[in-house]
Amino acid sequence: MSPKNTARVGPILERVNAPEHMDGMTTEELTQLCSEMRDFLLDAVQLTGGHLGSNLGVIELTVALHKVFKLKRDRVIFDVSHQCYPHKILTGRRDQFESLRQTGGICGFTNPDESPYDLFHTGHAGTSIGSGLGVAMGTAGASPRPHVISVIGDASLASGVAFESLSAAGASGERMIVVLNDNEWSISRSVGALAKYLSRIRSNRVVQRAHQEIQGLLQSIPLVGKKMDQLGEVLRHSLVPGHVFEELGVSYVGPIDGHDVEGLIEAFERISELDGVTLLHILTEKGRGHPTAPEHPERHHAAKPPSPYRVLSPAETKAQGPTFTQAFAASAESIAAKDVRLHTITCGMPSGTGLLDFAETFPARFHDTGITEQHAVSMSAGMAKAGLRPVVAIYSTFLQRAYDQVFQEVALQHLPVLFCMDRSGLVGSDGPTHNGVFDLAYLRCLPGFVLASPRDATDMMRMMEMYMTLDGPMGMRYPRGNCPAEERIPKGERRAMEPGKAEVLVEGNLDGGVAIWAYGTMVANALEAEAELRAQGINVCVVDARFAKPIDEDLLFEQASKAHMILTLEEHQRSGGFGSAVLECLSRKPSNKARVRCLAIPDRFVDHMTSRDEQLAVAGIATSDVVRAVQQAVQGVRA
Repeated sequence: MSPKNTARVGPILERVNAPEHMDGMTTEELTQLCSEMRDFLLDAVQLTGGHLGSNLGVIELTVALHKVFKLKRDRVIFDVSHQCYPHKILTGRRDQFESLRQTGGICGFTNPDESPYDLFHTGHAGTSIGSGLGVAMGTAGASPRPHVISVIGDASLASGVAFESLSAAGASGERMIVVLNDNEWSISRSVGALAKYLSRIRSNRVVQRAHQEIQGLLQSIPLVGKKMDQLGEVLRHSLVPGHVFEELGVSYVGPIDGHDVEGLIEAFERISELDGVTLLHILTEKGRGHPTAPEHPERHHAAKPPSPYRVLSPAETKAQGPTFTQAFAASAESIAAKDVRLHTITCGMPSGTGLLDFAETFPARFHDTGITEQHAVSMSAGMAKAGLRPVVAIYSTFLQRAYDQVFQEVALQHLPVLFCMDRSGLVGSDGPTHNGVFDLAYLRCLPGFVLASPRDATDMMRMMEMYMTLDGPMGMRYPRGNCPAEERIPKGERRAMEPGKAEVLVEGNLDGGVAIWAYGTMVANALEAEAELRAQGINVCVVDARFAKPIDEDLLFEQASKAHMILTLEEHQRSGGFGSAVLECLSRKPSNKARVRCLAIPDRFVDHMTSRDEQLAVAGIATSDVVRAVQQAVQGVRA
């Protein structure tokens, strides 16, 4: 059930359910509309949860875009698109905000299935300029020719793909607008030389005043029309020698105040008449209007809904251990205290990956590269080649962006780099752009990789300790959620982790019975199913596979020679996942008695839902699905 929408809707906002409803509004009314939209988002997003700071910072920009351009004919592409909530408000979706990121509700990102105003379903950074250039090329022959606007943040602009696209756009001669929303933050503060460069422009009062002063000067000259505006831009550019954007063939305008709606409208009206690629540099405040955002912009990047306003999942109602992210961070700090070779790397997400304390304790061994996954992986390869032990903490869905470097620089060189893939599996309200359900498939095919997944905090530590002894690459996947509060230890103390060795947690009855081979996050579900089945008089074996590569062949062959069924369970796409690895292994020994059934995510994208538990049920891998699969297998044997 969605929380009741109690968000404030002011008198002007009440009248606006489509962009054309702003026609005829005065500057004062548009300014008031922005204020009312900010109040609405502060209320609505803190009820449902979602990206807050980024949206509060682009309200004036979004109003100006919809005021100047006709964004069914003209096209806007929001990079990442976590700043699209004001756009949703102005395009008829305000009354649906009580369902934001909830099951069956509106998406937290742009989504063409929701509205003709949304061009792409996006959630990753750096792609808007390339997509925009492609749209500009494809619509060049249309009459009237539509404008194409790509809105990108300063942190996303630093990613390699964004610069590749900007370089190509500048050389193409196509007409498009790039809006650089410069707030000095991604989730964390922007890092790197480009961030410093933009900061110099931001803080240079000469540059900031140049446009205003030059325009005032030109007004005193008896010239009129567009030529005067263009001359002003040329004169102002001379104040910034070697301007990086101009060198790429891109006309630069700015910086201007991103919270001055009148100034933004005037700027868009002027640059809409220019040919080629124009970059409008606007200065905004992340979280503008939030009472504590100036002190804590990172904290207000996203809001979590208060628990009274949402249904708690079964996992949240149980006693819980630390999050897997916290367990990873604690393990990294513990090992780093004993081994100076360990360095951690993250890509603009020190808080999301749990590494803030590590950065404070070991500042020389912590590296935040910004949104540059390709560079981060290449750098980690160099570090490993030089004798260090790099631990690369990147969300599973974002490691996809560096796949060539994982292959070329790490796997092919057989270098000991550990990829810690946070947010593996289904992630609930963020949906298909962020579900980490492809990593086994894209890593398992690379020779020499060890692929592991811990079931609890202790195994997290043991797997990371094992990595320190390996001579090749390793991937470790773990979910967004919490470790079990009580850890299942089958026999005495745990031994050191060894690649390719599974662990039997429940012996069960293998003679004509069922063995559940669960991987990572799904071990807990397998144990829950085993308890339900035992209450029904059905005894099954439960194995924590621990490794998808290498597979524990000896144990698997032994159990397959006795059991009626091997049931594999994973929170990953069925194609190329853990179950596929088991099938491939058993195919080499066709005399095995057991047949295999794979419970995994089917061959489709799983939509955003209020909770991960709902997604598990829709995907057919919830605890109840495991129980049902075992019951069917047992009934088949009895029949």
